[in-house]
Amino acid sequence: MKTFQKLSVLMSMLCLLSAIPAMAQIDNRVTFQAPFVFYAGNAKLPAGSYTVTQPAENVELLLIESADGSHSVFVEYVTDGSDTAPSKTEVTFNKCANADFLSRISVEGQN
Repeated sequence: MKTFQKLSVLMSMLCLLSAIPAMAQIDNRVTFQAPFVFYAGNAKLPAGSYTVTQPAENVELLLIESADGSHSVFVEYVTDGSDTAPSKTEVTFNKCANADFLSRISVEGQN
């Protein structure tokens, strides 16, 4: 059982580090509804409503916080380097084994 837990944490870290291209700067809050348990960074977050903010402009860090304030996590992000700004705001999850991972946050009009 411990081996499975260690493997799950390792896979979640690898998936997140390789697949979390987020926007360089989130000017406004991004809110989303997660109908399932998901991982953001090393944190397992329950289903619910969440808000994403960038606490500091010069730091590649995002704060993901539940609507009721009971759960929050800071995650590092990597920009995707695209020159084209997305046409809509989207939050994307990837499934790895039996777990869902926050993988991408695109903000309309921001590249």
